[in-house]
Amino acid sequence: MERDNAQMRNFVQSRTAALILVITAVSGFSFSMGMTYPVVALVLESQGFSETEIGINGAMAGFGLLISAFTVPRISRSITYRAMIGLSAALGCAIILSMIWIEGFYVWCIARFFLAVCVNGIFIGTEAWLNELLEEKRRGTVIGIYASVISATFALGPSCIPLIGFHPPVPFILCAVVIAMSGLIVLPLKKWDAGAGGGEGGSIFAMIVIAPVMMFSVLAMGFFEAAAMSLFPIYALGRGYSGDLAALLVAALAVGSVIAQPFVGKLSDMMNANWILFFCAIISATLCAIVPFLALDTWTAFLALGVLGGTTFGAYTLTLVTLGRRFKGPKLAAAMACSALAWGSGGVIGPALSGPSMDLYGNDALLFVLTGLFGLLTIFTIIRRALQKVSTP
Repeated sequence: MERDNAQMRNFVQSRTAALILVITAVSGFSFSMGMTYPVVALVLESQGFSETEIGINGAMAGFGLLISAFTVPRISRSITYRAMIGLSAALGCAIILSMIWIEGFYVWCIARFFLAVCVNGIFIGTEAWLNELLEEKRRGTVIGIYASVISATFALGPSCIPLIGFHPPVPFILCAVVIAMSGLIVLPLKKWDAGAGGGEGGSIFAMIVIAPVMMFSVLAMGFFEAAAMSLFPIYALGRGYSGDLAALLVAALAVGSVIAQPFVGKLSDMMNANWILFFCAIISATLCAIVPFLALDTWTAFLALGVLGGTTFGAYTLTLVTLGRRFKGPKLAAAMACSALAWGSGGVIGPALSGPSMDLYGNDALLFVLTGLFGLLTIFTIIRRALQKVSTP
């Protein structure tokens, strides 16, 4: 018994346990955010606010992500990842709970903005911390598992709404409790606190120059996610299919992204990540070009969309792996913040460009815009590979 207790204590203090706790913590945050987005929209709609006002409220979250990408790296130079996650979780809980008692459109817009700032602090902190904890030989495998977990838990959040409803206070209290527990989980990890405190930080704009293809790949993922999730149901309806089928097609994208990431991560441990990104980009471009010619109520379409979800989200996984290999400390936090900025920018640009394109050129314009996007990414990966060969003697 004493030997078993000693083994348990050793495991609890191990690097593996630290990785499990960090991933568990961020999965709680991801679940809460997945629930918060639709809950807030449904509450506002039930209170009589227009679609435009609901859209403005949602946009405040996007602006919060963009602005915090510039502020979080500065904060990370002064406090450790553990402290940043705990502080962000505490503030996030307070904001969510305040929304139960404080009503009003403009107040909720401000709340969404600062909640997004807290969420970005959590994700930048956990992704940087995770990369600091990882051993090089299994970095890709663990990052792939992490990407799969956050994708699955984000999708799990909205699925709880039919069970608990969207009216306050139950969903808000649930989100606050999950965030609080996620923040508390990392408190015992003082031994593994990969502090970003102190040291020379990196500039977000410098990171764009240092890793432009990686940042464009994340922008492409943010673009795709926002455009596909919001407009693909409209695309399917425009082709004469039912709303139920449209929802299942979007689900196929999500399921594909969850299943594929561990394999993408494992491959990045076995071969050059640049080549994997090239194949992800060219497969994504090809599938986007093919979908308009497929009957959407067939298994072929579901399979194609599942693979598409996996290859597009694979760009995000590969970026986390590559940045973790190239940067450490405050520079890693800045790189993660730049990645968040790229994702947020893509999320703003995607629907803004794809929606008008569909209005002007028809339904299929959505897929052709996405084809061009991933075609560009394919070209950029080829150019980068060529430049690397030239610079290597």
